Amino acid sequence: MNVSEKTNLRQRLDEPGAIYMPGCYDALSAKLIESAGFEAAAISGFALEGAHLGGPDIGLMTLTELVEQSARITDAVNIPVIADVDTGFGGVQNIHRTVRLAERAGLSGIHLEDQTLPKKCPLLPGRKVVALQEAKDRYAVALEARSNTNFIIIARTDADIIGYDEQIMRANEYLATGVDCVLPMMIELNGASFHDLPPDKQMRHIERVVTDIDGHVMYVGPPPGGYTAFDLGAIGVKLISLSAGTINAAATAMMIALGELKSTGRVSLFQEKPERLEAGSGLLQFLGVDFYLDLERRFVRD
Repeated sequence: MNVSEKTNLRQRLDEPGAIYMPGCYDALSAKLIESAGFEAAAISGFALEGAHLGGPDIGLMTLTELVEQSARITDAVNIPVIADVDTGFGGVQNIHRTVRLAERAGLSGIHLEDQTLPKKCPLLPGRKVVALQEAKDRYAVALEARSNTNFIIIARTDADIIGYDEQIMRANEYLATGVDCVLPMMIELNGASFHDLPPDKQMRHIERVVTDIDGHVMYVGPPPGGYTAFDLGAIGVKLISLSAGTINAAATAMMIALGELKSTGRVSLFQEKPERLEAGSGLLQFLGVDFYLDLERRFVRD
């Protein structure tokens, strides 16, 4: 399906209700997200580099690799998909090209960050951000590069490493450039670990962020302990991306199945659970094998 025929994510931003976007990293994970009833998916940089390069989220993937995989994903589903493009793969010229190629790959949007090069996974030490004006220039060129205003630009800021006031100031400055949404990372809070806070305080902080930012806010990661993604939506978070949840679930399931196979020679994880998607015929059916068998039956001559 052409991106223009998919749900208008830009329009959806201005409609009531949060948008829940699990993270995908290949066509199968995207199809599973769609099958589960989610209205959008987010290509996770963390998951993409882990699944396709076997490496950590430190900016190893090239623009070409990202675009190729994005095109496969968007071609497989009828829901809008956004992608993590890190720092845009270089300077403003590269950012301009990144946006153009992202549109061409069928994506419905990107999130672009204000980190320095080389970027760092927010879970790793050593993150740094560029000067405010340089960051604003990144978002300005991304906005200029898009050919369709329905293609959303999300500005991610890692200024939590500096402090709360800096992060909120940057988020609002980025919104003033015209971006559609901001993604304030919540790893540090005034020099301490955000995730060391009690869950109730984490939620109050997220609500404060939403209140202090003058536009749509995106949140990435699992909700605080004891809370749900729906609770995040209830306090005003607009885009909620459970980015690493799918690859963590997949890797955990594979580790369990492989461990059982190695120790017992059996794979009962899916063989003895008929309610689950079986790796044989069940998965083939899910992936649309009947469509291709029908083509073969109608058009292949003996």
